[in-house]
Amino acid sequence: MSDNEIAIQLSDRELQVLELVATGASNQQIARQLVISVNTVKVHLRNIFEKLDVQSRTEATYLAIQEGWLAAPGDEATPAEEATTPPKTYLLTAGSPLSLDQWQQVYLLLAALLALGVMILPVIPKSSPGDKPDLPVIFSQAPTPVPANKNPNWVSQSPMPTKRAGLGLAAVSGRVYAIGGVRANNQATRSVEIYDPEADEWSEGAAKPTAVANIAGAVLADKIYVPGGCTNEGEAIDTLEIYDPETDTWTKGESLPAARCGYGLVTFNSQLYLFGGWDGTTFADTIFVYSPEEDRWEKADSTMPVAKGYVGTAVLNDQIYVIGGYDGENEFNDVHIFDPASGQWIEKSPMHEKRSGLGVLSATNALYAIGGGWNEALTTSEKYDPQTNTWTTFDAPFEHQWRNMGVVAIDTKIYAIGGWDGTDQKFIDSVVSYQFLFQLFLPISTSGSD
Repeated sequence: MSDNEIAIQLSDRELQVLELVATGASNQQIARQLVISVNTVKVHLRNIFEKLDVQSRTEATYLAIQEGWLAAPGDEATPAEEATTPPKTYLLTAGSPLSLDQWQQVYLLLAALLALGVMILPVIPKSSPGDKPDLPVIFSQAPTPVPANKNPNWVSQSPMPTKRAGLGLAAVSGRVYAIGGVRANNQATRSVEIYDPEADEWSEGAAKPTAVANIAGAVLADKIYVPGGCTNEGEAIDTLEIYDPETDTWTKGESLPAARCGYGLVTFNSQLYLFGGWDGTTFADTIFVYSPEEDRWEKADSTMPVAKGYVGTAVLNDQIYVIGGYDGENEFNDVHIFDPASGQWIEKSPMHEKRSGLGVLSATNALYAIGGGWNEALTTSEKYDPQTNTWTTFDAPFEHQWRNMGVVAIDTKIYAIGGWDGTDQKFIDSVVSYQFLFQLFLPISTSGSD
């Protein structure tokens, strides 16, 4: 993709932010100029850096000057916060001679050197990638995309700042944390974005140390554990990174026994259980168990009934459910309970539809299976009743293909965030909520006698 195409992908607001960055304005000055919050400026900057594949404001400015599709820095005599008139800018267009300051000449010289490097780079021989397996199918295009058709039983909330799928989603203290995932051009991201359901607003958290996709997040003692993940090349890694929402910091834990991504992850009895997943070559049937007190992973003696990944996992009535999934060829609708004490698997009634890359959660003594559908759109979601061992269907938020999203439950609502929609856009930023429990408050009158 050319830089001009990248520029087109920048939103109008991102272009405004980038133009102000080129003038040397600070985040506070940009926020004041555009009448937005500083956190929103930070989110826009991060998106700009990712889209332009740069690491700093200076690099973004170099690229803007080099390509000539954005305004260059103007007069700096008056700081942005003290200026009484908008800062002057100069558009770099053909036939417009400019009188440049010395620092601007240095910028242009560096930009010219960068352009020369870009011209030389394509002719440098590249090493052969060798015989690598195909990437997990989340990276491929859907054969028959279906137009979106929102269901009114699901309510749209403020969209996530970054469009992505294969993210880790977790809820701590009433807030939702969207971590990592894959975004435009199949690039893994380090992004951490925080959603406040009460305010219906997003803010930015400290970036994850490692950019990965096809991950999950699980909560232990109000910390979010994110093991493994896939790189841009589809290679699985074995890292364990731990996020503390209270301090907005990351630490590292012991690495997985083997690299994994596209796995199922659940918290049970103060431990993490990781099921199956992609190991970089094939799908696995292993179960890894992590003890946070000892910071140690162990490989369980038991294995899954089928080697697969992209399963849904949840704990209901002190039982671990592992649902659906994909093995590289087949999609599944099977439902099993795993007993950690005995290592045994108990088969339960299957879902009505085969689902993988689905979101599963437990609430009000029931399981909810949302999304999935590897090769086609699914127009229903499903609810499981453990008392009757039966599944019933309810509305899906979309009629297009939708998988590898994140789901959490807060209070009486399910929140489904992000995912892949099976169209040219590939990744989505939608946030939809579903009210699974309605509370009825009746007025109570009391009367007393003297």
